[in-house]
Amino acid sequence: MPRTVVTGFGLLTAAGADAASTWESLVAGRSGIAPITLWNTDGWTWRRAAEVKESDPRKLVADRKLLKLISRADVFGLNAAAQAVRHSGVLRHRETLPDATDFNERTGVFAGAPGLKYVQQHDFFPLLSKSGGDRKKFGEEIFSEVHPMWLLQNLPNNVLAYAGIQFGFKGPNENVTNHAIGSAQAIAEAHRMIQDGTLDRALVVGYESAVEPEGISYYGAMGFLSREEVRSFDEAADGTILGQGAGALMLESLESAQARGATIHGEILGAATTSEALGVFTLRPDGEGVARAMVRAMEDAEVVPRDIGMIAAHANGVPLSDGGEASAVAAVFGDRPVPVTGFKWCVGHTLAAAGAVESILTLLSLREGRVPGLASLRHKSSLARAISVSAEEQKALSPRALVVTRGFAGLSSCLVLSHEVA
Repeated sequence: MPRTVVTGFGLLTAAGADAASTWESLVAGRSGIAPITLWNTDGWTWRRAAEVKESDPRKLVADRKLLKLISRADVFGLNAAAQAVRHSGVLRHRETLPDATDFNERTGVFAGAPGLKYVQQHDFFPLLSKSGGDRKKFGEEIFSEVHPMWLLQNLPNNVLAYAGIQFGFKGPNENVTNHAIGSAQAIAEAHRMIQDGTLDRALVVGYESAVEPEGISYYGAMGFLSREEVRSFDEAADGTILGQGAGALMLESLESAQARGATIHGEILGAATTSEALGVFTLRPDGEGVARAMVRAMEDAEVVPRDIGMIAAHANGVPLSDGGEASAVAAVFGDRPVPVTGFKWCVGHTLAAAGAVESILTLLSLREGRVPGLASLRHKSSLARAISVSAEEQKALSPRALVVTRGFAGLSSCLVLSHEVA
């Protein structure tokens, strides 16, 4: 079957405006987590988040007319998508073709999208107050009080649609809205279509803007948030920190990439998604679902545990999740000290964007042979003693890695990536 390689990527996080600056922050131990600036949090219990620092839409998206039709999260996604397309050089190649019809029709777009957000309902608040509970008055005045383009601004597939329109990519497309494993699944779906010959290339985007008052309140009330930082695999871990950002990858068949002389940054070797099927908030403490995702992804990639040089864990700082993940790593890898790391201490939990964001950071780790340390780790949890996690940088044992993401309902998604393309 055709092989899937990575020929471009783009990144926008709380730790940097692109892949290079985010990587620099990561290896320097600098976190993008800081006090929330989007609203006044005086009196709030949870007052920290990983906000994108450069968030002026006019600087992030070239088409200013489009800004009237998209949300804040869409802006992040389109920025990362443009970075990835530019980095890949596919448009320069297309310009050399006498007829680009087949090129465009065999280029797809896939997105891991956040779906609707609470903030998108805020446009209705003034009219709700003004109508005083009178539904007739609310209905009569809605089009004069609420922007008529509200629906288009808030469609959950805006990035998918506008990326295709902007770059003229006319091939198969798919919008995955599946919480924190969404963009990992989008990568897997694009990989499958390249493998079966449906596509020659695909732009994959994961994006998120989770930092909003209602989101912080609800995640906090459910016990998922920390007040200070993400302390993955630490005895003092008390929750995660929500983040904003986006990651995008240009995937191509190896044949397509080689034919145009593209620079290849890595390869997607395999993927798997599993469910523990216990409940929306229930996680098995033994990490059975995570272990099964790891094993099946490696089987799909035709590799075995000794081939894996590092693991980019979900590592969200929620003790039950981290403990189950550590148990899964120990069960699958035994006493082999494969280096384990995580990136949420630096960029926050970017939910739908996590799979794409953390896959890019993993490819950069493999390129350098460096496994960044967990800078917030001070006292390793007893549940993590059997795995190789450290505050200090470790060395990758091989050019292949597992990337793990987890979501509500016991969902786990695992990708096998390689920097080496033989």
